[in-house]
Amino acid sequence: MGVDGDWGHGIGFVRKFGSDSQMSFSQINHSGKVGSSDPLIRIRMASGSSDFSRLEDLSTASDRLQGSNPTIQGLQRPLNTFSGMNGMHRPLNGFLTSLTTFILLGCGSQQLKETSLRTDDLLRERNSALADGGRTAPELELDLYPEGDPFPEAIETPDTTDPEATDLPFEARSEADSEAEAVIARIRLLAVAPDDARPLTLDEALDFARVNAVEYTGAEQSYLLAALSVITAEYLFQPSFFNETKFEIGKGINPRYDAAFRAVNDFGVRQRLPYGGEVTARFLADITQSLDSASTDDGVQSATFVLDGRVPLLQGAGLAARESLVQSRRSLVYAARSFEAFRRDFHVAIVTDYLDLVLQLDAIANAQRGVELNRQVEEREVALVSAGRQDPFQADLARQATLFAVDGLASQQEAFRLSLDRFKVRIGMTPEESVVIVPIEIQLPVPDQSQDEAVRHAFEFRLDLQTARDRLEDFRRQIDLAENGMLPALDLVANVRTNDPQLTDGVNFDFSSALYSAGINLSLPLDRMDESVALRESQIRYAQGERQYQRTLDDAAVQVRRDRREIDLAQFSLLLQERNVDIARNRIAAIDAAPDRATARDRTDAVSGLRDAEDGRDRSRRNLQVSILDYLRSTGLLRIGTNGRLMPLPNMPVGEVIGNR
Repeated sequence: MGVDGDWGHGIGFVRKFGSDSQMSFSQINHSGKVGSSDPLIRIRMASGSSDFSRLEDLSTASDRLQGSNPTIQGLQRPLNTFSGMNGMHRPLNGFLTSLTTFILLGCGSQQLKETSLRTDDLLRERNSALADGGRTAPELELDLYPEGDPFPEAIETPDTTDPEATDLPFEARSEADSEAEAVIARIRLLAVAPDDARPLTLDEALDFARVNAVEYTGAEQSYLLAALSVITAEYLFQPSFFNETKFEIGKGINPRYDAAFRAVNDFGVRQRLPYGGEVTARFLADITQSLDSASTDDGVQSATFVLDGRVPLLQGAGLAARESLVQSRRSLVYAARSFEAFRRDFHVAIVTDYLDLVLQLDAIANAQRGVELNRQVEEREVALVSAGRQDPFQADLARQATLFAVDGLASQQEAFRLSLDRFKVRIGMTPEESVVIVPIEIQLPVPDQSQDEAVRHAFEFRLDLQTARDRLEDFRRQIDLAENGMLPALDLVANVRTNDPQLTDGVNFDFSSALYSAGINLSLPLDRMDESVALRESQIRYAQGERQYQRTLDDAAVQVRRDRREIDLAQFSLLLQERNVDIARNRIAAIDAAPDRATARDRTDAVSGLRDAEDGRDRSRRNLQVSILDYLRSTGLLRIGTNGRLMPLPNMPVGEVIGNR
């Protein structure tokens, strides 16, 4: 990393973020003859992984802004005015102007771009540590975020809308609209899909959710925030430039003058060392000019170069100095695992919700067939009563069964509409958008693994368990850091200072006459109460973490064992419900074969039994596929590709059946 600046002509650089950058002064040279009005100072700093390239010479930017920016004009005007008095030489005028321009231009916009690039790089690096294939890293999409206002107007009392009861609108439904025929017409209309409704398949729902779902976007942004935290921690170990400029006008500024103008600029770079301590290089320029027009004094000008260093030898030395960086990078690894685990959980959740909608559609279809069968029974009983072959209450019983079936069908249709609206909201779709769910049945093979083998897979492959294990290591590391805090503070310090009191002849540092000092600062651990408490707290947290980690492993084992049993239970239930469907159909066929021997109750019970058996069969099919997905997730065997689809494992064929069976 380097800075190449011509002070007096402008300074420009681009910073590229890197890790563990170290700064050292490799060259400080001075060009320009004594008495030159245009001194040139070049400072080059070398670094291991960061580099600087010239963006634009800020003298050009300074020239442009001086003519267009009133702020810069206002800051430069005192310099020009007071430097022109009494023939004052202006060797630092260009330097101060360039620095002022640099401040007002700011490097914030460039660093903001670099932050975005570095964020994307970090996410890709951390995702590469996961298993091969199907790893998606979110990107920092700047267009999604609003621009800020440096000087916003705060609204302390936002408006509240809460009108009185007398001002609220309400209209009662008319008696005509409350008639049975009108209500039935509205219910039937709700059951009809709009003409503009588009089919929505499971794959389309997954694709839409990955882009628009609030949950998915929130998980991506949490991942991005973790990456930004790493950038902040890395930046602490990068060369940090600073500049402070102060302008003063008044009395008492300098004892030599009654009233004076003074301009002071402090420019430097600070480098935090990777294993403790820091090095700071500063250039201070001071210009003082009398405001007395009768004065013939050229004023006072001076420049000072200061190099400070501090290296801890005990407390704060070694890896303790890098703890913030280490923890932020480990946290980013945790965030990468968490995001990938979320993708898998999200896939299972969306597939489960979609299969629930398909199950509700199947239940509605079964209910519609039940209504038709009940109406057939009702028509037959009415005909028998009219012929005098059946008691009238048998017809009423059949009518009652039909009404119950119609009411149940309407309730199921409304429940489906509510579930569909909630599903659309979950995947990021507006509730008003009309879609038609395409029935689908996933066909996943049943895994053939013992419970012990499944638990071993979970302990080895589950990302959340790996994170829990690594967090326990974080607790252990905190004990080491607390032990380091108990040590004495022993620092090695050094200082080099040189100045040039004759700036009117140009900047000319004489390092042969520089002042320097070196020493050791020792602070004995006479009072370490806070540190002792911190040590005990870290030890207790580690003990808590050990127990919590063991509890997490136990909970994971219980979950895997339960999911494995759920597969067996779903298979068993499916076999039973398929037999129930056959029995219910045989029952109806037997009644149809001997109609005179069956009552209305027998017929309606048979119809209800068939509907319940079909609902149970469809529910068991859904439960079997969902339990397999839950099992793959709980054992850490579930893999989701970049397209959001399930990635089949070896010897794991995956099929789909579109439409109702």
